[in-house]
Amino acid sequence: MGRTRSKNSRVAGDARVAPATSSIAGAVFFALYGAPHPALADPSDANDTGGNALQEVVVTATRRSQALEAVPYSISVVTPEQLAASGATDLMSLASQVPGLSMFDYGARFAGAVSPIIRGINATASPPPSRGFRTFEQDPVGTYIGNSPIDGYFQLDDLNRVEVLRGPQGTLYGAGALGGALRLIPNSPQLDTWAGTVEAGGSTLAHSDGAGWSVKGMVNVPLGDVVAFRASAKYDYQPGWINVFGPEVRTNNTAYGIPLLADPADPVNSSPLYTSRSDWNWQRSFTGRASLLWKPLEAFSAEFALLHSEASGDGGPQVNPVYAGGVSPFDPHTVFPAGGPYQELALIDEPWDRTTNLTSLDLSYDAGFATVSATSSYHTTEGSLLNDSTFDYGGYAGGYYVPYYAGVPTNPRWVYPFLFTDSAHTFSQEVRLVSKADPEHALDYVVGVYYENQARDGNWFVTSPGSPERSMQEGCTGPVFYTAAGVPSTFPNCLVVTGPNDLTFQQLDKQTFQDVSEFGELTWHFLPNAQITGGVRHFDQHFVDAQLYQDFTFPTLVPATPHHSDATKTVGKINPSYEYADHQYVYALWSQGFRRGGANSVPSTGPFKESPLLRDYEPDSTNNYEAGLKGRFANGLSYTFAVFDIYWDRPQISSSLPSGNLAVYNANKAQSTGFEFESSGPLFVPHLSYSVGYAYADARLTSDFSLPANNGLGTGTIVPGLLTGSAGEQLPGSPKNSVSAALIYDINLSAGYVLTLSPNGVYRSAVALQVAPSVGTTTIQHSSTYEIMNFNATLTHNAWRATLYVTNLFDKEEILSPPSQPNQLNNLTDDYLVNPPREIGIRLGYSFK
Repeated sequence: MGRTRSKNSRVAGDARVAPATSSIAGAVFFALYGAPHPALADPSDANDTGGNALQEVVVTATRRSQALEAVPYSISVVTPEQLAASGATDLMSLASQVPGLSMFDYGARFAGAVSPIIRGINATASPPPSRGFRTFEQDPVGTYIGNSPIDGYFQLDDLNRVEVLRGPQGTLYGAGALGGALRLIPNSPQLDTWAGTVEAGGSTLAHSDGAGWSVKGMVNVPLGDVVAFRASAKYDYQPGWINVFGPEVRTNNTAYGIPLLADPADPVNSSPLYTSRSDWNWQRSFTGRASLLWKPLEAFSAEFALLHSEASGDGGPQVNPVYAGGVSPFDPHTVFPAGGPYQELALIDEPWDRTTNLTSLDLSYDAGFATVSATSSYHTTEGSLLNDSTFDYGGYAGGYYVPYYAGVPTNPRWVYPFLFTDSAHTFSQEVRLVSKADPEHALDYVVGVYYENQARDGNWFVTSPGSPERSMQEGCTGPVFYTAAGVPSTFPNCLVVTGPNDLTFQQLDKQTFQDVSEFGELTWHFLPNAQITGGVRHFDQHFVDAQLYQDFTFPTLVPATPHHSDATKTVGKINPSYEYADHQYVYALWSQGFRRGGANSVPSTGPFKESPLLRDYEPDSTNNYEAGLKGRFANGLSYTFAVFDIYWDRPQISSSLPSGNLAVYNANKAQSTGFEFESSGPLFVPHLSYSVGYAYADARLTSDFSLPANNGLGTGTIVPGLLTGSAGEQLPGSPKNSVSAALIYDINLSAGYVLTLSPNGVYRSAVALQVAPSVGTTTIQHSSTYEIMNFNATLTHNAWRATLYVTNLFDKEEILSPPSQPNQLNNLTDDYLVNPPREIGIRLGYSFK
């Protein structure tokens, strides 16, 4: 008996009918849901009365095909239909739809600075201003397209499914899967099948004068008997919905553009030329993917794929509803209008762009006893964004630094742009040996090796364009300084000191990272319906950071000296599970996650020097203890229930320090405790089904931490305890409670016409935005709760499909992030980041096969 397993423990290569529910499974089902209901009909059958077939879902999270309920840990699957119904178009909008998965959502503008969060395993604050352009630490969740890791921005298109793996995945998915993994599974080319789709859509957005539109298409072409080609592409334009007053007319729209004069005859006191923009925060995106499949033998296949994505826009989803209007704090001749709903004030445009590419090659060979597979990938992402920091810096420390950058008296045309650029180039190679599924084998295994080589650049430029020139036109000869009485110097000591191109500061950071790891999992089927899996992965990593730090106004130069941080680590996994009835499972899990440490290269001398304790940060690791019940019944109803307790050692925090320096440092300990529940299936009304998910994650610090840092006053003073956190504080980025729910109702209007209606909604409780007060605040900030309803109606007739959709049905404005520096400059710094308003749109598509 020890060598014979239930036929339900694996997914066979062909389709099979779900077996009748056993008496035990029936008892569990009745306790949860009452009497069973017949499965919904398959809408592809023209003789049926319509309905969504609730069929078995197959996933490959364990590196072999398995029924979703047989995977012995918490995993969610999102289908293309669910993506379309919810309006999710990218990772950030997807995260709002899946309980237990979260992400700071500031649009594609900040795609380089955010990463997915699962079960609350994140200690880094909301991106602006903690890391305004890119992540410094390794992401806590690994993201993959197929088997290839990826960073950057791309749209979700032509996917077979999305797999959300909750909890540390250190053995199979390696470093960067500290809290879990996201697997985006694209559709592969199909042999002997001509197929294609084309779709066009248009939409209106509340509070916007613009119209959104999108076009997308897919084609699958067989090229002979053993080769097939597939290509898909999507272009999307989203209008802005925020009006802005104040962008100054400049010689160019970069960080170096000098403001033009309203009165050229008065170059010292002239106001700038102000403009205003309607629908400021527009965005356009393109994502295309092409793949070629070669399958000369039944046992061998090779798939080569290219993905290219571009996104660009202006501004961000931020508003200032509380500014009452008044005289400009810098230009006494100008009165600014009041803020308000969907209104913003800014002195420069904020253009941004990001490009992402992925090239991958997947090889697979069935050797009989096992499948040998290899994945080679090379991905790049690069982006830039311009951020207006004039008001924030003008209000910081009561305006202490304004004379240094805007002169004395203050330049009425002063602007203070931050330019961020970043790029990453990553090559990875993984080779796996996965044993063949055979009920007669008592042991299954997965073994492999992994190699990654990554180079990252991150540059930060700060300018004060036009202010040095203006101070020279004043006749200033000496630089600005503060007197012993704390008063700024006066003429002729009013010179604004900058470097080339009016640079006041630059930070040029280069990182290289190499990871070589070996991994394996062994599963012992010690009873026909019981198994236990043990896993291990050993890491050998090398990380180098070299950062040039140069302050021109307060002369400081820190050369780009390489700092090394090497690490070796072994993580493990133990995972028993038992199929106590047909398709009904109970499991337990202990798994570990690991993330590399690194170096910060913060200045060690000068007025902004930092404590030596901040020059390096340590690796962090997680231990996950989990237990759960999973099942699927004959009528297609499924459920998952999991409880977890994650212990996190040395959590990494990426932060903007009080001095303005960017660094990563470690807290001591944290913990995330909670549970997850998901269920989908038919209801008691014919053709009506549901999907519901709930996650609770209490992620918090469990011990205090305290680190010294520069006080940010330009004196070079290191103050103990400036970076602190207290036991019990909620970790940032994740709600304690998150819920998603949807109803799906199918109506057969007439022969061949099926209408599907789907109201759906999400709820998230308030999210903490940092573990300690940020610069300029005395309290820990939180988002508002998030409650959004959507509606989707799709009419299908043969090859045609028409969809009417409404996102944010009740046009609710939720606060994703309150101001990082509130109540400064008469509330000019009170910028709130908000969600998109109601969108109503229609999509028309045609498919052929």
